[in-house]
Amino acid sequence: MNMKQTMAFMAFLLSISLSYGQELDTLKLYSQAFNQERTVYVHKPKFYKYKSEAVKLPVIYLLDGQHEWFVDPLLSDIQYLQYTKEIPQAIVVVIPLNQRNIECGIVDLHTELPLDAFITKELDPILQKYHPNDFKLIIGHSFSASFALYSYYRHPEYYAGVIANTPFDEMNLLVKGFIEQDPSVRKGISISIGGIANSKDYYHRKNYEQLKRDYPGFFNSIQVFEANYSAHNAVPIVATPTLLTAVFESFRSRYNHIAKVDDSYTLTSQPQSLAQELEHLQQASTIGLYAYPPEIADINGIASRYWNNQLEAYAVEVYKLGVSYYPKYYEFYLSLYELTFPTNKEASKAYLEKAESLLLRVEGHWDGKNDLLDAIQVEKSKNGW
Repeated sequence: MNMKQTMAFMAFLLSISLSYGQELDTLKLYSQAFNQERTVYVHKPKFYKYKSEAVKLPVIYLLDGQHEWFVDPLLSDIQYLQYTKEIPQAIVVVIPLNQRNIECGIVDLHTELPLDAFITKELDPILQKYHPNDFKLIIGHSFSASFALYSYYRHPEYYAGVIANTPFDEMNLLVKGFIEQDPSVRKGISISIGGIANSKDYYHRKNYEQLKRDYPGFFNSIQVFEANYSAHNAVPIVATPTLLTAVFESFRSRYNHIAKVDDSYTLTSQPQSLAQELEHLQQASTIGLYAYPPEIADINGIASRYWNNQLEAYAVEVYKLGVSYYPKYYEFYLSLYELTFPTNKEASKAYLEKAESLLLRVEGHWDGKNDLLDAIQVEKSKNGW
């Protein structure tokens, strides 16, 4: 393979790895709210090591972390939806509960529960070292689903949304509370429910149907998923992927209008000035009301569309933007080496050497890494460097 072919192949392999894999931190902290030590698990995207502090990742809180049957499938759902670009990369915080019925039991909507204080007052400052986004989503099931709704009710400015899978506890109280709040708060509410059959989710579904009759306006204003064929404990597994996709509905297409191409990968229209194109990219770098920069795959996709249409200067600036967000990601530097070589040998050499340095210092061992390092040596020798 020549250098460009080797780069493309390695980038393809790495993109799969980056999209489908996570790293885990175990955090132990003493909780004043609970008056005991608590443990939480922080799942970071695999590309976390490449990013700068400017990349602030959304946060997803998963309650009931003590139940592997609940957490493991949801973690897999999240990873696969990220791999398919349906939802953004995120910091996923798994929170085990010691006595879930007590810890999630709602007294009223104004009494602060220890679990609520633990998340919003004690855990949140510790998570700042991960440079979290202001976009925060909380997910629960059954008892913890009602708690998730309660916590969202109390802190609509803290959370962007809630996914409550088959809630039951104090739902009448919660619905009345949300009706009295600003209607905009309801846009962040997603609720799922199971089947009405006795062997499915009978009691929760019966309560849900009564609430729908009593408060039709509320249920028409939120996101609902009725898993009619699912039992109580199966509902989160069935419903969460759909509800997550709905929460992040606009994420997948946010850059579709930038460097738009046809089936032959040819631009469908002449791009505007370089400054204007970059401004469009920055303006599209949001999730709803929250700023969120392009991910590695976004940078590669946009730059490659310009590059394929002989707009090398545009591709260079997109990759430079990528370097500002992901300064330890070697592949951007290899692309910049290729792009700048015809016009600026000195800059091109610096990019190649930076890529080599990152491969040696940041990357662990993976198949093909040594081949890529060998290809870099060939390039350096060929260019007299």
